[in-house]
Amino acid sequence: MDATKTVAATTIGIPVVMLLLLIILVAVDEPVTCAMAPSAAAGMGGETGASAAGLSESQLRLARDGVIIGIRRGMPETVIVAELAAQATESSFRNLANTNVPESLNYANDGVGADHDSVGPHQIRVSIRGHAGLANLMNPTWQINWFYDRAAALGAAATQMSAPELAQAIERSAPNAYGAQMDLARQLYAMFADIDPGPATPGPAGGAVPGCGTTGSGAPLTAQDSEFGRAVIEHAERWLGLPYVWGGGDTDGPTDGGFDCSGLTLYAIYHASHGRIRLPHYTQAQQDHPSAQPVPFGEKAPGDLIFFTSPGSSDSHHVGIYYGRGEDGQDLLLHAPTTGQNVTVTSLSGWAGERMDVRRYTPPGGGERGQSPEPGPRGRTV
Repeated sequence: MDATKTVAATTIGIPVVMLLLLIILVAVDEPVTCAMAPSAAAGMGGETGASAAGLSESQLRLARDGVIIGIRRGMPETVIVAELAAQATESSFRNLANTNVPESLNYANDGVGADHDSVGPHQIRVSIRGHAGLANLMNPTWQINWFYDRAAALGAAATQMSAPELAQAIERSAPNAYGAQMDLARQLYAMFADIDPGPATPGPAGGAVPGCGTTGSGAPLTAQDSEFGRAVIEHAERWLGLPYVWGGGDTDGPTDGGFDCSGLTLYAIYHASHGRIRLPHYTQAQQDHPSAQPVPFGEKAPGDLIFFTSPGSSDSHHVGIYYGRGEDGQDLLLHAPTTGQNVTVTSLSGWAGERMDVRRYTPPGGGERGQSPEPGPRGRTV
């Protein structure tokens, strides 16, 4: 929310959008890194009733970036907690487009709102900050840095405020708008504060300090991007961290405690298509399914399936979901790897030397179901 806005002093809770998971966490002695972000599946409840266990992977990534960017910029804990509370209150950790700003729908997002012309995780008003460019306003990293830029501009005064007071000073909402999310914000800070943030090198003047890991949200959509492809990813990534189980997984979810590669993809395609595509539980049969459209490798898009065939073999032996490109430009794959490993996102370069076939799935009847606009997160009237 921009500094010039005034709003009603209402608050929201964090939407519980994940299925309840029972995941056994195995303790390791290795330091936590960006690639090893802790899972929220263990559950962390708070006095307000908000729980980090109720956040989706995409919500957790925004919270994680709030912490990592703050640490890289040398922000005190109170400032980082304030940023997390602001995201929680303004957008429920979602990069929101807005039906009142039609151009925002051309960027990958986590949902569509209709609160005046506010966009992004901090709900910045386009009519006020439009000079920054919509590409920046729809970029979660830019918005998180915007919050920290405002905190830095306050100087010593920022460290003398409580976290709710600082969020209020930056967002300029009604009094006490952010206090209800303090418990959740502290949970999330504790969850991600021990991640190794890497080099603490600031970006160029006016540039955004990067986050930790990959997020497709905020990227301009291309002709190949689709709501269906994003839905495939969303349904699969909720199971990140779940163990690989040979033969595991069906349309209802994991079986025997996990998924194998084709079990994960059949689940994701089934739910993304609202039950209209039911793939068999075998990689080559999924590749040859009537709903599968061959796509040139160079035209692959997030949500497409990639099938891997060893040299000299005729049938594919592995399948995963194309996840898009990471911050380093590498192609990424969301998949259930093999026995002893968990559902994860890894670099596609690990399959160099194998044949890779891309398939895109189209639900019977053609078009995709659109998103319905969501009301403003806090019922703002001005």
